[in-house]
Amino acid sequence: MVIVIVLLISGCVKEKDATSETKGEPDQTLEQENETEATDTAQDEEEGDAEKATSELGDLEVKLSGEAIIEEDQIRIEGESNLLPGSSIYSSGVTDGGFASSTFIDTAEVQEDGSFSFEFSGISTSTTVKLNLYTNNQTEEHYGENLEKATGPQVYVTDTHGAFEVKAEFYIDVDQPMPYTIPIEIPQWKEKPDDYGEPEVWMEADVDSDHRYLYFKGKSNLVEGTKVGGNLLKASGIIDAFSFGFTRVNPDGTFELRVPYHKLQKGMYMPIRFEPKNNSWEDVLNTYGEHGEKLKGELVEEDGEDQYVELIVEIDAPDFDPPKDVGLTVEDEEVKIQMPDDLLFDFDESTLKADAKETLNDVMKDLQKLDENTEIQINGHTDNVGDSDYNLNLSKERAEAVWAYLEKSGDVTGLDVQIEGFGDTKPIASNKEEDGQERNRRVEIVINPK
Repeated sequence: MVIVIVLLISGCVKEKDATSETKGEPDQTLEQENETEATDTAQDEEEGDAEKATSELGDLEVKLSGEAIIEEDQIRIEGESNLLPGSSIYSSGVTDGGFASSTFIDTAEVQEDGSFSFEFSGISTSTTVKLNLYTNNQTEEHYGENLEKATGPQVYVTDTHGAFEVKAEFYIDVDQPMPYTIPIEIPQWKEKPDDYGEPEVWMEADVDSDHRYLYFKGKSNLVEGTKVGGNLLKASGIIDAFSFGFTRVNPDGTFELRVPYHKLQKGMYMPIRFEPKNNSWEDVLNTYGEHGEKLKGELVEEDGEDQYVELIVEIDAPDFDPPKDVGLTVEDEEVKIQMPDDLLFDFDESTLKADAKETLNDVMKDLQKLDENTEIQINGHTDNVGDSDYNLNLSKERAEAVWAYLEKSGDVTGLDVQIEGFGDTKPIASNKEEDGQERNRRVEIVINPK
């Protein structure tokens, strides 16, 4: 009898333990089920996206996107599209100087999923790269002989009336530290102005800058494809050498103009011009006349038998007057005074040259205008030739030599000064070319550093 009772109690305990264990299982099972459901949902979404992308292949509203991976010795483009599989994409490039780049001449076939890819060698000159849908019998049959059936924000007019191109563009800046990635995006154009294409034309533009370029973002009622641009001018009206840029008006009348510069000075201005005599696109000339004779408005100027449009954009520059061969650039509140190394030092030396003191005396006049406790940095830089550790030490010694002279010779002790040497770690130009190496060898005085 005792034995039976013990067995019954033992059995109850085991049953209770088993029950206790199973009480925790529903939570674990629910968690596993949730994870499985989430995984299935993600897979379903991916499959749905893939099916949607596949179903869009060959759609007349064309889409061309992806990314460009920029490295020192290689440039890769990984693209995606809804273009007809088997179509070809043609690549080309134009340098900042306006020359065609043979590096980017190539074609790639659109794969069954709409993807495409390119691979190019590295470059030493900043370049605008263009990807175009290549026309052949297949594309002409589907998108039209002149791509007139294609629609969307990546369809553009061309120099021939009634002919279009499908394209994507991006800009490779070789002065930017590599590697880096550029997104290739589908533009989002705004509504055209109500007076788009009218002969009474107007333009307006804002300007911004970084330490390499002036950026003009403009609006107008000019027709797509109109060529606009010009040369940066000093207050005297003299052209600032190598500071020019040209672009074409977008489908919504906007335009973006990038102009390289070296030294901002008070009184500088940028005349952004549209000159019909220098435009060869049929739609542009039909709208405004070969000599601009149809043009009207306050911005219209005359030059003999020709008329042109000119918008003057004034450049806001710091109240500084840096000496000859010394650069001055601005990005937001940060100002950089850039002094080439050969203006201050002999080769491989950190002792100031005799005539360097005249340059530093002029720079000191600008520094003395600053408010007390203004933060500045004096930074030394080199190219990448030679030993990195040696270059780092040389750049620091040169920065210290500049500050030692300024501190000794002028009233700049109220400034909050930091001195640093960076060696070859912060180039402002490609070290592949001698010109770039020369630009990288410098001492910078940075005011209000970011």
